[in-house]
Amino acid sequence: MTTETSTPTPPALRRKLKALLWVAMGGMTISVLLYSEVPLLRQVKERAYLGSIPFLIIPHVLAGITALLVGPLQFSSRVRRGNPRFHRALGRVYVCSVFIAAPLAVVLSHHRHDSRAIHFVVANIVQAGTWVIATGAAFLTARNRHFHQHRDWMVRSYAVTFTFVGTRVLQPLPAWNRHSEAGFAIEIIMITFMAILIPDLAFHWSAFTRRRS
Repeated sequence: MTTETSTPTPPALRRKLKALLWVAMGGMTISVLLYSEVPLLRQVKERAYLGSIPFLIIPHVLAGITALLVGPLQFSSRVRRGNPRFHRALGRVYVCSVFIAAPLAVVLSHHRHDSRAIHFVVANIVQAGTWVIATGAAFLTARNRHFHQHRDWMVRSYAVTFTFVGTRVLQPLPAWNRHSEAGFAIEIIMITFMAILIPDLAFHWSAFTRRRS
């Protein structure tokens, strides 16, 4: 005989928690834009560098922004149930965006930095490789109609997408910026690792909170 000793989270509470999560992520994204990206673009040297590589930076930025904005719509039950064709089309747009942005991130990391700073290139390879693998798994599980696994891999994929924000959100704190380029590379790898670990902990939370006998 099997017994469950915990009560499932009520649907209303799940909806509230989901809404709070999206609000928090939206606030973090706006914070990064205002305190990190906009000030960076105001620097003459930075604008000159970006202007010298339009065929790298423009598709990378556009694809990255597309993945960041399209991803949340993939988790909308209303869209998925009400217009499955639109859901599938957005999914293909998301996958294509990741498969464009991720390789270009590696190219850009190697293009700008000194060849001796290999640790930064390796960190970007880890991040981009994880992003591609998780997104590829989400696509394949959807194509093969393993929808439960597809949902899980899509969560992992978007969590890695959000590492763009996660690696920058604490930059307004002076103490956060007091590390070397090697330290920043370690930060990228750790946040990428957390982007995979935290969703998996959430997926299996019931196994941690419910007792089977």
